[in-house]
Amino acid sequence: MKAKISFIGSGNLATHLANAFDLSGYTIHQIISRNESTGKTLAAKYSAFFDTKSQNIDSSSDYVFIAVSDNNIESVIKDIITEKPLFVHCAGSVSLNTIAVCKPNTAIFYPLQTFTKNRNLNYFEIPVFIEANNELNLKKIKLLADSFSNNVNELNSAKRLILHLSAVVSNNFTNHLLYESEKLLHNENMPLKWLYPLLSETIHKAFEFGPGNSQTGPAARNDEKTLKLHLDILDNQQSLKEIYKIISEQIKNKTT
Repeated sequence: MKAKISFIGSGNLATHLANAFDLSGYTIHQIISRNESTGKTLAAKYSAFFDTKSQNIDSSSDYVFIAVSDNNIESVIKDIITEKPLFVHCAGSVSLNTIAVCKPNTAIFYPLQTFTKNRNLNYFEIPVFIEANNELNLKKIKLLADSFSNNVNELNSAKRLILHLSAVVSNNFTNHLLYESEKLLHNENMPLKWLYPLLSETIHKAFEFGPGNSQTGPAARNDEKTLKLHLDILDNQQSLKEIYKIISEQIKNKTT
């Protein structure tokens, strides 16, 4: 008999996980969402039950994924009456204890990826980090994770928080810098796509040789003339100018 997976939430994460687990042969049993539009759409795709209240989660579910914003995980788990399913959250910054103090069966399923609806992903390549409040539940969440990814790792909450921090710095901050770069280019009618080959090579080189061995640019060369030219351009963009100065100084300090 297929295990039944239910979701509280109907956003990007729930959409991708439901798709992946459905492809792996699991039954998408119930969707709980305050957003009736996205919730009903996701439920209809898998002929799942739909409800708007987390208190109404079906106790016959084998797994309940709490796929809501990090700030709402604790309040959602406290609203749920049933204790039978294995309750799972997917946040990098929320400890297992946040839900373990509320329910007897709890686990973490943290896929290290950014999820956007309607973007195809190779789920088997996504690293997943798991944790559970006892050995039986760890076996259960590992069984599920192994059906999702070829890269499953056990990791405790403290280390997962550091991993989450590194992901924010490397991914979210990089994306913001791309946004700032796009604005600079847009002001001069130049396209962001011109940066793609450069960024692609930078990423590949960093992972092949290590970021510390791959740094280039005017700060790494201690090219004060070019650094001053860039800072002069940013005179009317003080926030970006400060970012440029701070990162340039860090690069210079590392390479001297």
